[in-house]
Amino acid sequence: MARSDAVSAVSGELFRDGWSKIRGGAGAQARRQKQLTRAARGHSPAIFKPVKQGGCRTRSQLSGQLSYVGAKASHIIDSRGVHDGSGPLIEQQINDIADRFSGNWNERFSPKLGHTTHMVMAFPIGTKGEDVRDMAGEVCEQFFMQEGRQFDYIVSIHEDRAHPHAHVILNRRSAEGELFYLGRDHHFNYDDFRQAMVEAGERHGVRLEASRRVDRGVASYSPNKSEVYRAKEEGREPQARERVGPDLDRALADIASTAELYRSLAVEATAENREDVANALNRAAALLGRGEPLEPDGEIYMAETQTFDELRSEFSDLATQAEAKAQTLAPDRRASFERELSDIYASVSRSESYKNAPTETGIYAENNINREAIGRLEEADTRAQIESALEGTGISADAVAARVEAGANSEALERQWLTDDIRQIAEHDGLDLSRAEDQQIAVDRLDAVHVQLGEALYEADVLRDSGVSDADAELVEQGDAASTTASVLAAMRQDSARDPFASDNERDAYRAEIESRLDEDQIEDLRNGSDEALAEVSDDRLDRLYAAKAYLQTDAATAEGEVMQEINNEIANEEVDAARLRHSATDTEKGQTHG
Repeated sequence: MARSDAVSAVSGELFRDGWSKIRGGAGAQARRQKQLTRAARGHSPAIFKPVKQGGCRTRSQLSGQLSYVGAKASHIIDSRGVHDGSGPLIEQQINDIADRFSGNWNERFSPKLGHTTHMVMAFPIGTKGEDVRDMAGEVCEQFFMQEGRQFDYIVSIHEDRAHPHAHVILNRRSAEGELFYLGRDHHFNYDDFRQAMVEAGERHGVRLEASRRVDRGVASYSPNKSEVYRAKEEGREPQARERVGPDLDRALADIASTAELYRSLAVEATAENREDVANALNRAAALLGRGEPLEPDGEIYMAETQTFDELRSEFSDLATQAEAKAQTLAPDRRASFERELSDIYASVSRSESYKNAPTETGIYAENNINREAIGRLEEADTRAQIESALEGTGISADAVAARVEAGANSEALERQWLTDDIRQIAEHDGLDLSRAEDQQIAVDRLDAVHVQLGEALYEADVLRDSGVSDADAELVEQGDAASTTASVLAAMRQDSARDPFASDNERDAYRAEIESRLDEDQIEDLRNGSDEALAEVSDDRLDRLYAAKAYLQTDAATAEGEVMQEINNEIANEEVDAARLRHSATDTEKGQTHG
């Protein structure tokens, strides 16, 4: 089967970190770099976590939860303003809130995660309670009090521990009928909540940052809940969970790449005459280079105007505006505008993808385009072949012709245009690109389209190389991401005690497929044994437990131990319950037959 070399070269990269990661342009790059600058300067991580199994299914459970979070409250925020003020909550207030929340529940509908969601926002040691109240209130208002998206919630501020924190109890069903959940590609996601905390911190002078653990040079996972409790009982610090094997290799490579980015940002800061920032960034690069993590400096409140951060924020905003403007242009004008943006980004961005060359044989790659024959794009025969190749894809022939005429001058721009092609195919065919199966369908379709386009444009002498190869000649054993999860689950359903993987390739493919659907926090929850992290993978809890066990088996560090034992126990309980249900159903059917 013929394959497009360019599509094959980049399709894995497009989806390696999940569909949500490929949608950001220079604006997203600048926002990340802004967080790295904050981390280098000693800002404290913004901590946002949903509480595992914190959803309430009954009024009684909700009343108990409100009693717990309300009893220690120094401040209360009520989305309706009824109980705003100082805490703690008294019994009558708890009953009023429980009645209000549960009164909107549908008794015939029982969401698997409960009718409510319990979330926590934690702030640095020494943050004033009033500031915690105001910042948490602003974050909740930003997400839960939008036009067309009105949720009922209670926020309880606790100052009983070193880190002041805010408990948020959210009624999951909005006034408009939307059911709240946190998802990687959803409008409610971990990264956006943490970013909102940072922005609220800026308004109140609190130094927060929203980088990842590996961005701070931390190669390990955070301790699981059982280790935290053990450490507390033994009066010691909890021990982090170490990565091993390929997982550790990926983390170390990521840290090394981030160290290089810190060095590049330091050069940029020096050019802006911000030696204090440059010194912090160089120090961060040196620490990561030595295998040491970045640590907050303990300073809670901002003492000066951070113009370098403001400059980066301004660039982030301008980049976002420019990308939005590009979307409003006609297809035949957009490509040249995006090419101009790419030139600008290459001069100010520190992303390697704006400096790296595109593929050698892609239809959009500048170095593969024969400029002397570019006029043939307008010939009727060439245009007809382009339109024929794109028929039924949703991709605009004007857009393709304009991109070939402009030429992608960087890896980033070529990838952006390929991403747009995939998005158009997905929209036309009704595919969900957060699902691996649909990703593969879209990539295969794009591959076929670019094979046809490559051959047609090569015959017209517009391209120097068609970029087409015979994939049947390449005997590469790779797990099919579209079917790996299904085959692994089928094996687990047949015998959950056996290794479900037919080969190491399938094991690696399954791990990559699961991680592509989850964000960093969900992956960590999954490693801690939470099947709820796989809520978007399956509605069936037993299948989620099977999938969780299989995931743990992909890594030697998690293949055995307490978490795996807990998963095995839960599987055993669920399998017994399933057997009882089948037995009950069989008895009922027999009774109906013979009754």
